[in-house]
Amino acid sequence: MLPARTALVVLLLGGPSASAQTPPPGPLPFDTYPLPMRDEVRRAHRDATARPADGAAAGTLARLLHAWEQWDAAHDAYARAQQLAPRSFDWHYLDGVVLQRLARHADAAGRLAAALTIAPDSLPARVRLAEALLEAGRPKESQALYEKLLLEPPAAPVAHFGLGRLAAARGQHEPAVRHLQQAISLFPEWGAAHYALALSLRALGRKDEAQRELLEHARFGAAWPGVADSVLDGVAALRDDAGAKLRRGQKLASAGDVAGAIAEYEAVLEGDPSLALAHANLVKLYGARKDWERAEAHYRAVVALGSDLAEAHYDHGVLLGLQEKWDLAADAYQRAIGINPLYTEALNNLGQIHERRRELEPALAAYRRAVLSQPTFRLARFNAGRMLVALGRPGEAVAEFEKLVPPRDAEAPRYLFALAVAHVRAGHRDEGKKWAAEARLLAAEYEQHELVAAIDRDLASLR
Repeated sequence: MLPARTALVVLLLGGPSASAQTPPPGPLPFDTYPLPMRDEVRRAHRDATARPADGAAAGTLARLLHAWEQWDAAHDAYARAQQLAPRSFDWHYLDGVVLQRLARHADAAGRLAAALTIAPDSLPARVRLAEALLEAGRPKESQALYEKLLLEPPAAPVAHFGLGRLAAARGQHEPAVRHLQQAISLFPEWGAAHYALALSLRALGRKDEAQRELLEHARFGAAWPGVADSVLDGVAALRDDAGAKLRRGQKLASAGDVAGAIAEYEAVLEGDPSLALAHANLVKLYGARKDWERAEAHYRAVVALGSDLAEAHYDHGVLLGLQEKWDLAADAYQRAIGINPLYTEALNNLGQIHERRRELEPALAAYRRAVLSQPTFRLARFNAGRMLVALGRPGEAVAEFEKLVPPRDAEAPRYLFALAVAHVRAGHRDEGKKWAAEARLLAAEYEQHELVAAIDRDLASLR
């Protein structure tokens, strides 16, 4: 028998004793797998069986099972890879990811901590370890990690969210609200952050604000800020089916890689031209590149397929607006609204076209319909308030702008300034000066220098 110290060294180095104690991979239920994955997994399994001491072969099988969401089998395969190659970051880290999906958070924390002993600077592993510790009921360790992650700009939204959740769990809802609002200011589409914020606002008795946040949660759903993760991206890239290509296209589009997203969606349509979602996303992407001809072709394809027609007409309206074809854009928005009378964004955009035409009453009517359909859509309420000021009804505008006072995020300075202007127009000079000063402070905090200068000019005229 090897002495304990020698055995440990051999194990850490992945020497013969590790492979000798590692059995070959067990059988897998190949016939139950989706057809696109069977042959690939079968080949990887055969290779791992033929080379039972090869950590890379074990890891290849694990990554394929992971890519196809075979969580338990992937975990078992990663465990073999770790035994065979204990100094490989990937196998510890990816096993931690899988264990999180299995809701085995304490086990996930152990694997992620092991990964960080190999690559201490891995930002994705640090983020996931903080999350796993929170879920495993180890708040002090989680908080310490989140506080360090605040210093990493890509991870700051997640760090504020985690700190907000931790504060709320302790019943400290005021700091929870501050952290969650900061998370949302960094990633406004974060449905889970809106929901957590709603719970803390409700605990503080701020029921109207809580209701608005719940509506935002329903609007954004599962959107979540990402941290660049090349290791996990490599797993996702192993799949080449239509669903995987669609997900890759969506991720690339969210990251601003328009060319990459277009390539993924076009590849999907080569295999199945009837996938309306790919056509619809290409309308937006080609529109962003001002490739009007291709965007128009994909819009026509969506309409021909008869799928999500309200959204297709809305996207077409945006496309036409980018070309400054305002009358045609208005017609497209009207078609979208005809299908879905509560289509908030279409109503708001239609109001903007009326405004361009100096049709202030129709613009106000469209903005108000948008607000009625979605009271938390701040831009529509802001636009309605502006129209009321333009129509000489500043008192009504004050009532609209007052509903935009919380939250104090990056959008808030212009809303507070609009409230100040409305007060001044309504004859409330002192109230207007107060709100203008508050708007200036917040604009300076968010480094909105042009707005600060505009507020300074207005304040100077009121002295």
